[in-house]
Amino acid sequence: MTRFLKEVNEQPEALRTLASFYRAEGAALLQEWYRLLDKYHCVVFCGMGTSEHAPLLIQEELLGLGKAVNIYDAGEFLHYLLPKADTGALYILVSQSGESAETKKVTESLAGKARIVVLANAENSTMARLADLFLPIKGGEEASVTNKTYLNTLALLYLIAGGSLKKLGQVAEYLSVSCKEEEIIQAAEFMGPADSVHFIARGPALAAARQMALTFMEGAKTHGTAFTGGAFRHGPFEVVGEGHRVVCLAPEGKTSSLCLKMAGEIAAAGSRVVLFTDLEKAPEHKNLRTIRLQSFSDEKLFPLALTVIQCYFLHHVARLRGFEAGVFNLASKVTTVQ
Repeated sequence: MTRFLKEVNEQPEALRTLASFYRAEGAALLQEWYRLLDKYHCVVFCGMGTSEHAPLLIQEELLGLGKAVNIYDAGEFLHYLLPKADTGALYILVSQSGESAETKKVTESLAGKARIVVLANAENSTMARLADLFLPIKGGEEASVTNKTYLNTLALLYLIAGGSLKKLGQVAEYLSVSCKEEEIIQAAEFMGPADSVHFIARGPALAAARQMALTFMEGAKTHGTAFTGGAFRHGPFEVVGEGHRVVCLAPEGKTSSLCLKMAGEIAAAGSRVVLFTDLEKAPEHKNLRTIRLQSFSDEKLFPLALTVIQCYFLHHVARLRGFEAGVFNLASKVTTVQ
Protein backbone atom coordinates (compact mmCIF):
# COMPACT_ATOMS: atom_id res chain seq x y z
CA MET A 1 0.00 0.00 0.00
CA THR A 2 1.33 3.44 -0.91
CA ARG A 3 1.84 6.19 1.65
CA PHE A 4 -0.97 8.14 0.00
CA LEU A 5 -3.50 5.28 0.34
CA LYS A 6 -2.45 4.75 3.95
CA GLU A 7 -3.37 8.36 4.67
CA VAL A 8 -6.59 8.08 2.67
CA ASN A 9 -7.63 5.11 4.80
CA GLU A 10 -7.12 7.30 7.89
CA GLN A 11 -9.70 9.84 6.67
CA PRO A 12 -12.68 8.44 8.62
CA GLU A 13 -10.73 8.54 11.88
CA ALA A 14 -9.46 12.06 11.13
CA LEU A 15 -13.05 13.22 10.67
CA ARG A 16 -14.09 11.54 13.93
CA THR A 17 -11.22 13.29 15.71
CA LEU A 18 -12.38 16.69 14.47
CA ALA A 19 -16.00 15.99 15.41
CA SER A 20 -14.99 14.80 18.89
CA PHE A 21 -12.85 17.91 19.44
CA TYR A 22 -15.60 20.38 18.50
CA ARG A 23 -18.15 18.41 20.48
CA ALA A 24 -16.03 18.79 23.63
CA GLU A 25 -13.09 21.17 24.27
CA GLY A 26 -13.49 22.89 20.90
CA ALA A 27 -17.15 23.76 21.50
CA ALA A 28 -16.15 27.05 23.13
CA LEU A 29 -14.14 27.97 20.03
CA LEU A 30 -17.18 27.42 17.82
CA GLN A 31 -19.29 29.59 20.10
CA GLU A 32 -16.66 32.33 19.94
CA TRP A 33 -16.74 32.03 16.14
CA TYR A 34 -20.53 32.43 16.05
CA ARG A 35 -20.29 35.52 18.27
CA LEU A 36 -17.70 37.01 15.91
CA LEU A 37 -19.72 36.19 12.81
CA ASP A 38 -22.77 37.97 14.25
CA LYS A 39 -20.77 41.20 14.47
CA TYR A 40 -19.62 41.37 10.86
CA HIS A 41 -21.46 41.95 7.60
CA CYS A 42 -18.53 41.14 5.28
CA VAL A 43 -16.59 37.86 5.42
CA VAL A 44 -13.36 37.45 3.42
CA PHE A 45 -11.68 34.08 2.82
CA CYS A 46 -8.07 33.85 1.65
CA GLY A 47 -6.08 30.72 0.82
CA MET A 48 -4.07 28.93 -1.83
CA GLY A 49 -4.92 25.72 -3.69
CA THR A 50 -7.20 23.52 -1.61
CA SER A 51 -7.48 26.25 1.00
CA GLU A 52 -8.79 28.72 -1.58
CA HIS A 53 -11.52 26.60 -3.15
CA ALA A 54 -12.74 24.76 -0.02
CA PRO A 55 -14.78 27.79 1.21
CA LEU A 56 -16.96 27.46 -1.91
CA LEU A 57 -18.67 24.75 0.15
CA ILE A 58 -20.38 27.30 2.42
CA GLN A 59 -20.63 30.41 0.27
CA GLU A 60 -24.39 30.04 -0.22
CA GLU A 61 -24.95 29.30 3.46
CA LEU A 62 -23.17 32.46 4.61
CA LEU A 63 -24.96 34.56 2.00
CA GLY A 64 -28.20 33.19 3.42
CA LEU A 65 -27.17 34.59 6.81
CA GLY A 66 -26.98 38.04 5.25
CA LYS A 67 -23.19 38.10 4.90
CA ALA A 68 -21.26 39.53 1.98
CA VAL A 69 -18.81 36.75 1.06
CA ASN A 70 -15.54 37.12 -0.84
CA ILE A 71 -13.12 34.26 -1.59
CA TYR A 72 -9.63 35.17 -2.80
CA ASP A 73 -6.43 33.59 -3.99
CA ALA A 74 -4.13 34.77 -1.18
CA GLY A 75 -1.33 35.68 -3.59
CA GLU A 76 -3.56 37.91 -5.69
CA PHE A 77 -5.03 39.44 -2.56
CA LEU A 78 -1.53 40.08 -1.16
CA HIS A 79 -0.14 41.86 -4.22
CA TYR A 80 -3.21 43.62 -5.61
CA LEU A 81 -5.97 43.99 -3.02
CA LEU A 82 -4.33 44.17 0.39
CA PRO A 83 -3.45 47.89 0.25
CA LYS A 84 -7.16 48.69 -0.17
CA ALA A 85 -8.51 45.91 2.04
CA ASP A 86 -11.53 46.65 4.21
CA THR A 87 -10.23 46.40 7.77
CA GLY A 88 -13.84 46.34 8.96
CA ALA A 89 -14.36 42.88 7.44
CA LEU A 90 -13.88 39.54 9.16
CA TYR A 91 -10.97 37.63 7.58
CA ILE A 92 -10.86 33.83 7.52
CA LEU A 93 -7.38 32.73 6.47
CA VAL A 94 -7.06 29.07 5.53
CA SER A 95 -3.78 27.16 5.32
CA GLN A 96 -3.29 23.53 6.22
CA SER A 97 0.32 24.14 7.26
CA GLY A 98 -0.21 27.61 8.65
CA GLU A 99 2.97 28.56 6.82
CA SER A 100 1.86 28.91 3.17
CA ALA A 101 3.92 31.79 1.79
CA GLU A 102 1.18 34.06 0.48
CA THR A 103 -1.44 33.36 3.16
CA LYS A 104 1.10 33.81 5.94
CA LYS A 105 2.11 37.22 4.54
CA VAL A 106 -1.55 38.28 4.36
CA THR A 107 -1.96 37.20 7.99
CA GLU A 108 1.13 39.12 9.07
CA SER A 109 -0.05 42.23 7.20
CA LEU A 110 -3.57 42.18 8.68
CA ALA A 111 -2.57 41.26 12.25
CA GLY A 112 -3.57 44.06 14.61
CA LYS A 113 -5.44 45.90 11.83
CA ALA A 114 -8.42 43.61 11.18
CA ARG A 115 -10.10 40.72 12.95
CA ILE A 116 -8.47 37.44 11.83
CA VAL A 117 -9.72 33.86 12.12
CA VAL A 118 -7.28 31.15 11.07
CA LEU A 119 -8.14 27.59 10.03
CA ALA A 120 -5.01 25.42 10.00
CA ASN A 121 -3.75 21.96 10.86
CA ALA A 122 -0.46 23.06 12.44
CA GLU A 123 -1.37 24.42 15.86
CA ASN A 124 2.04 26.01 16.52
CA SER A 125 2.25 27.66 13.09
CA THR A 126 2.90 31.34 12.43
CA MET A 127 -0.66 31.91 11.29
CA ALA A 128 -2.13 30.16 14.34
CA ARG A 129 -0.09 32.38 16.66
CA LEU A 130 -1.20 35.58 14.91
CA ALA A 131 -4.91 34.73 14.85
CA ASP A 132 -7.53 36.47 16.95
CA LEU A 133 -9.31 33.12 16.84
CA PHE A 134 -7.64 29.87 15.82
CA LEU A 135 -9.78 26.91 14.73
CA PRO A 136 -7.69 23.72 14.38
CA ILE A 137 -8.40 21.34 11.50
CA LYS A 138 -7.26 18.27 13.49
CA GLY A 139 -6.23 16.36 10.37
CA GLY A 140 -3.20 14.66 11.92
CA GLU A 141 0.10 14.07 10.14
CA GLU A 142 0.03 14.15 6.35
CA ALA A 143 2.97 13.87 3.95
CA SER A 144 1.38 13.24 0.54
CA VAL A 145 -1.16 15.05 -1.66
CA THR A 146 -3.74 16.70 0.57
CA ASN A 147 -6.44 14.27 1.66
CA LYS A 148 -7.14 14.13 5.41
CA THR A 149 -6.57 17.86 5.79
CA TYR A 150 -8.81 18.54 2.78
CA LEU A 151 -11.62 16.48 4.31
CA ASN A 152 -11.26 18.13 7.70
CA THR A 153 -11.06 21.62 6.18
CA LEU A 154 -14.40 20.94 4.50
CA ALA A 155 -15.80 19.55 7.75
CA LEU A 156 -14.71 22.57 9.78
CA LEU A 157 -16.13 24.96 7.19
CA TYR A 158 -19.39 22.99 7.32
CA LEU A 159 -19.43 23.43 11.12
CA ILE A 160 -18.76 27.17 11.08
CA ALA A 161 -21.71 27.55 8.71
CA GLY A 162 -23.97 25.89 11.30
CA GLY A 163 -23.54 22.27 10.21
CA SER A 164 -24.39 19.24 12.35
CA LEU A 165 -21.79 17.27 14.33
CA LYS A 166 -24.13 14.28 14.15
CA LYS A 167 -24.11 14.44 10.35
CA LEU A 168 -20.31 14.55 10.33
CA GLY A 169 -20.32 11.37 12.39
CA GLN A 170 -22.58 9.72 9.83
CA VAL A 171 -20.26 10.78 7.00
CA ALA A 172 -17.28 9.34 8.89
CA GLU A 173 -19.05 6.00 9.19
CA TYR A 174 -19.88 6.04 5.48
CA LEU A 175 -16.27 6.85 4.54
CA SER A 176 -15.18 3.68 6.36
CA VAL A 177 -17.10 1.57 3.83
CA SER A 178 -17.44 3.90 0.83
CA CYS A 179 -14.64 2.60 -1.36
CA LYS A 180 -15.94 0.44 -4.22
CA GLU A 181 -12.47 -0.28 -5.50
CA GLU A 182 -13.40 -2.61 -8.36
CA GLU A 183 -15.80 -0.01 -9.77
CA ILE A 184 -13.16 2.67 -9.30
CA ILE A 185 -10.51 0.61 -11.13
CA GLN A 186 -12.90 0.06 -14.02
CA ALA A 187 -13.67 3.80 -14.15
CA ALA A 188 -9.95 4.63 -14.12
CA GLU A 189 -9.30 2.19 -16.98
CA PHE A 190 -12.26 3.68 -18.88
CA MET A 191 -10.73 7.17 -18.54
CA GLY A 192 -7.40 6.16 -20.11
CA PRO A 193 -5.06 7.64 -21.10
CA ALA A 194 -6.38 10.55 -19.03
CA ASP A 195 -3.81 12.99 -20.39
CA SER A 196 -6.33 15.79 -19.93
CA VAL A 197 -9.51 15.72 -17.85
CA HIS A 198 -12.24 18.31 -17.30
CA PHE A 199 -14.05 18.28 -13.94
CA ILE A 200 -17.55 19.74 -13.98
CA ALA A 201 -19.81 20.60 -11.04
CA ARG A 202 -22.16 23.23 -9.64
CA GLY A 203 -22.78 24.69 -6.20
CA PRO A 204 -20.96 23.26 -3.17
CA ALA A 205 -19.68 20.35 -5.30
CA LEU A 206 -17.51 22.82 -7.19
CA ALA A 207 -15.11 22.66 -4.23
CA ALA A 208 -14.68 18.94 -4.94
CA ALA A 209 -14.27 19.47 -8.70
CA ARG A 210 -11.51 22.01 -8.14
CA GLN A 211 -9.83 19.75 -5.60
CA MET A 212 -9.90 16.86 -8.07
CA ALA A 213 -8.43 19.01 -10.85
CA LEU A 214 -5.65 20.17 -8.53
CA THR A 215 -4.77 16.74 -7.15
CA PHE A 216 -4.94 15.02 -10.54
CA MET A 217 -2.34 17.49 -11.75
CA GLU A 218 -0.24 16.86 -8.63
CA GLY A 219 -0.75 13.13 -8.37
CA ALA A 220 -1.40 11.76 -11.87
CA LYS A 221 0.43 14.43 -13.91
CA THR A 222 -2.85 14.96 -15.78
CA HIS A 223 -3.82 18.31 -17.27
CA GLY A 224 -6.89 19.00 -15.15
CA THR A 225 -9.32 21.92 -15.25
CA ALA A 226 -12.49 22.47 -13.23
CA PHE A 227 -15.53 24.24 -14.64
CA THR A 228 -18.97 25.11 -13.39
CA GLY A 229 -21.62 23.49 -15.56
CA GLY A 230 -22.61 26.89 -16.87
CA ALA A 231 -19.05 27.94 -17.70
CA PHE A 232 -18.46 24.70 -19.61
CA ARG A 233 -21.42 25.55 -21.85
CA HIS A 234 -19.86 28.88 -22.79
CA GLY A 235 -17.11 27.78 -25.14
CA PRO A 236 -15.38 24.71 -23.67
CA PHE A 237 -18.30 22.55 -24.84
CA GLU A 238 -16.70 22.69 -28.32
CA VAL A 239 -13.97 20.27 -27.19
CA VAL A 240 -16.36 17.37 -26.49
CA GLY A 241 -16.02 14.28 -28.66
CA GLU A 242 -13.74 11.31 -29.16
CA GLY A 243 -10.61 11.53 -27.05
CA HIS A 244 -12.18 13.94 -24.55
CA ARG A 245 -12.38 12.90 -20.86
CA VAL A 246 -14.76 14.34 -18.26
CA VAL A 247 -15.63 13.82 -14.61
CA CYS A 248 -19.10 15.12 -13.68
CA LEU A 249 -20.34 15.58 -10.11
CA ALA A 250 -24.11 15.49 -9.67
CA PRO A 251 -25.26 15.56 -6.05
CA GLU A 252 -28.90 15.62 -5.05
CA GLY A 253 -29.84 19.29 -4.91
CA LYS A 254 -30.84 22.44 -6.75
CA THR A 255 -29.01 21.73 -10.01
CA SER A 256 -28.91 17.92 -10.08
CA SER A 257 -31.06 17.72 -13.22
CA LEU A 258 -28.75 20.15 -15.03
CA CYS A 259 -25.67 18.17 -14.00
CA LEU A 260 -27.17 14.85 -15.12
CA LYS A 261 -28.32 16.37 -18.41
CA MET A 262 -24.82 17.67 -19.15
CA ALA A 263 -23.19 14.32 -18.33
CA GLY A 264 -25.56 12.59 -20.74
CA GLU A 265 -25.04 15.16 -23.50
CA ILE A 266 -21.26 15.02 -23.26
CA ALA A 267 -21.29 11.20 -23.36
CA ALA A 268 -23.65 11.20 -26.37
CA ALA A 269 -21.27 13.56 -28.19
CA GLY A 270 -18.44 11.01 -27.90
CA SER A 271 -16.56 12.03 -24.75
CA ARG A 272 -15.91 9.48 -22.02
CA VAL A 273 -17.60 10.53 -18.79
CA VAL A 274 -17.28 9.29 -15.22
CA LEU A 275 -20.26 10.45 -13.17
CA PHE A 276 -20.22 10.62 -9.38
CA THR A 277 -23.70 11.02 -7.94
CA ASP A 278 -25.86 10.20 -4.92
CA LEU A 279 -28.98 10.01 -7.10
CA GLU A 280 -30.64 6.71 -7.93
CA LYS A 281 -31.41 7.61 -11.55
CA ALA A 282 -28.69 8.67 -13.95
CA PRO A 283 -28.32 8.74 -17.75
CA GLU A 284 -27.08 5.54 -19.38
CA HIS A 285 -24.69 5.48 -22.32
CA LYS A 286 -21.78 3.36 -23.52
CA ASN A 287 -19.52 6.40 -22.96
CA LEU A 288 -20.61 6.93 -19.37
CA ARG A 289 -19.70 5.15 -16.12
CA THR A 290 -21.56 5.97 -12.90
CA ILE A 291 -20.29 5.57 -9.33
CA ARG A 292 -22.99 6.13 -6.72
CA LEU A 293 -22.50 7.55 -3.26
CA GLN A 294 -24.77 7.44 -0.24
CA SER A 295 -27.09 10.44 -0.09
CA PHE A 296 -27.04 12.68 2.99
CA SER A 297 -29.73 14.98 1.54
CA ASP A 298 -27.42 17.97 1.80
CA GLU A 299 -25.32 19.25 -1.11
CA LYS A 300 -22.69 20.50 1.33
CA LEU A 301 -22.00 16.96 2.54
CA PHE A 302 -21.52 15.48 -0.95
CA PRO A 303 -17.88 16.68 -1.26
CA LEU A 304 -17.11 15.15 2.14
CA ALA A 305 -18.73 11.83 1.24
CA LEU A 306 -16.72 11.77 -1.99
CA THR A 307 -13.26 12.16 -0.43
CA VAL A 308 -12.17 8.52 -0.09
CA ILE A 309 -13.58 7.56 -3.49
CA GLN A 310 -11.95 10.48 -5.30
CA CYS A 311 -8.59 9.66 -3.72
CA TYR A 312 -8.78 6.00 -4.80
CA PHE A 313 -9.81 7.17 -8.26
CA LEU A 314 -6.76 9.43 -8.35
CA HIS A 315 -4.53 6.59 -7.16
CA HIS A 316 -5.65 4.24 -9.91
CA VAL A 317 -5.55 6.83 -12.69
CA ALA A 318 -2.00 7.71 -11.58
CA ARG A 319 -1.02 4.03 -11.40
CA LEU A 320 -2.25 3.37 -14.92
CA ARG A 321 -0.26 6.40 -16.09
CA GLY A 322 2.91 5.08 -14.44
CA PHE A 323 2.97 7.40 -11.42
CA GLU A 324 2.54 7.00 -7.68
CA ALA A 325 -0.03 9.49 -6.42
CA GLY A 326 1.17 11.53 -3.50
CA VAL A 327 4.85 11.75 -4.47
CA PHE A 328 6.14 15.27 -5.12
CA ASN A 329 8.85 15.52 -7.77
CA LEU A 330 9.12 19.28 -8.39
CA ALA A 331 7.09 20.89 -5.62
CA SER A 332 6.77 20.14 -1.89
CA LYS A 333 4.00 19.51 0.61
CA VAL A 334 4.23 23.03 2.04
CA THR A 335 4.79 25.87 -0.43
CA THR A 336 6.94 28.46 1.35
CA VAL A 337 8.00 30.49 -1.69
CA GLN A 338 5.89 32.66 -3.99
